[in-house]
Amino acid sequence: MIISNQNRWSPITPDSDWFGLLPKPDGDHWLDKFQYIKLYLPRKGASFKYDKLTKRFGLTHSAVYSQLISLSGRSSSVFTTETGLSSLLNGINRKTIGTVLNDLDHIGLINREKVGNRIRVQLLPLTDNHLSLFRPIPEGEKIAVKAPKPPADPNNYEFKGDVYDEWRKLCQGLMAQSHAEKAIEISVELMESYDCFHEFLLNTKKWHEDNRKKGKVTRGNFGGFLVSRYSGKLKKCREDEAEEKRIQELHDHWDSDEYQARVEAEQEAAAADPLHKKHIFDVESITSRVCFDPDNIRNNYQEAQRLIDEFQRHIKHQILIMGDDLNDIDARNLRLESTNIAKKYLCHALTPFNDHYNSDSRIPEIEFINTINKILKKLEIDEFKWLSKKGNVNEQPSTSS
Repeated sequence: MIISNQNRWSPITPDSDWFGLLPKPDGDHWLDKFQYIKLYLPRKGASFKYDKLTKRFGLTHSAVYSQLISLSGRSSSVFTTETGLSSLLNGINRKTIGTVLNDLDHIGLINREKVGNRIRVQLLPLTDNHLSLFRPIPEGEKIAVKAPKPPADPNNYEFKGDVYDEWRKLCQGLMAQSHAEKAIEISVELMESYDCFHEFLLNTKKWHEDNRKKGKVTRGNFGGFLVSRYSGKLKKCREDEAEEKRIQELHDHWDSDEYQARVEAEQEAAAADPLHKKHIFDVESITSRVCFDPDNIRNNYQEAQRLIDEFQRHIKHQILIMGDDLNDIDARNLRLESTNIAKKYLCHALTPFNDHYNSDSRIPEIEFINTINKILKKLEIDEFKWLSKKGNVNEQPSTSS
């Protein structure tokens, strides 16, 4: 809500949700549109006395008194209620408001009168004793007037007798030496040659002159413009180097033995569990657990692929039947997902046989088919009928559990 500028605090334009809006704002500035009060802060250690009691004059007292001043506007009195003040001063309950009003009345800051259901609060003139309860306005300190420095002579250069004097001569007459030194410093950091610096200087000068001709700048500051361009060039170079370093570190990490071992372990874990989030379902997901033909590896692979194809057709057919009860968009999306749905069901059917993964004791196909149909039965989907081709004999597997 506030910013600091050379130890001077200034408010920023607040969000419209921060304050309540005035019902009839008078003015175009945001100060004229929002509901807020000027808070008169209590003096540290301020207190007041009753006959047998001393009480601290704290922030709650000053907040209630500040709210009363705000409500009164240009008048010296205000009609309000304890509940109304409590609503305005969110966080201070009604009973506390009543106690504070009594304290303010006691020390002579206000006078209260009961008028119907409301209280008429009269703001009384302030005495020195009253002012001693509040924090005084800080005394201002006169800011000394500083005479502006005369502009640096772009022709007055101090040469240092090093290899960069030739670079300085290129800048002499065009800019102050301070700008030239900064530009040369950045150019050296970028590992540029004399020719590169010269070319960049000429390019920047042409750009600067074009800006003047187009009216984008009047007189301009060519030295500042050159340093600004060089600073942007250096920033871009550092960003590129940081990105290149990040990519190299990433590749080094990917090539490390530790990462490769972790990837292999994760791939093995995914292959061993069909329900693993990184498991890629394929024919081997079935052949590594189910045996169709123990005497022929090729037939085993072909039968597994045939089972996948026929099961996908079976699920798609079931989805087409269910699609009659859905709208066109939902039915179409369901048909497009039929392949993934079929694979999901097969993964669930394979999970009970993870102990047989890549072992010598793989389950017979009929047991796998029975497990598939148990899942379909729970989902109220028609039974999947599978005809085995093992030994060139068609067999209808039993689906009994």
